[in-house]
Amino acid sequence: KHMEYLKIGIIKATRGLKGEVKIKSLTNMSSERFKIGNIIYVIKDNKYLPLTIANYRLINNQDILTFKEYEDINKAEKLLGKEIFIPVNQEVELEENEFLVDDLIGLKVIQTNAVKGIVKDVMTYPQGDYLVVETENGDKMIPFRDEFILDQTEEEITLIEMEGLL
Repeated sequence: KHMEYLKIGIIKATRGLKGEVKIKSLTNMSSERFKIGNIIYVIKDNKYLPLTIANYRLINNQDILTFKEYEDINKAEKLLGKEIFIPVNQEVELEENEFLVDDLIGLKVIQTNAVKGIVKDVMTYPQGDYLVVETENGDKMIPFRDEFILDQTEEEITLIEMEGLL
């Protein structure tokens, strides 16, 4: 059976001589995804190659990983530019207010009983997560916080009535 994979990052640069790599993360759950001992995958020779996370740390908001199989810079350099995947079925258990970015993208955004746009992306900033909503007047950023959201289902997110929010 063919396994499906979810892309969660890209290896952008090496750091130091011990094989550390900087990751451009595409997940808002790095600390879950990159726990020591977790297995992630890169594509090598058209196959998914498993790598074991030996170390994870966050420096200046940058995810830094080391893999057991690549603990020196010469080996790690071969990973540059590679995308990082996890099997789709390796879902983490979500806390009540946690969400998967993939589950939000494509949701309709409703305000005043009308569809105002579609969630296109989720951006994470120090002050919190923002939904990037594609509207007919261009992309708008909405703080993804309880005080702005009335309701959320698997199809749509309903925003409070607030001038200038969308």
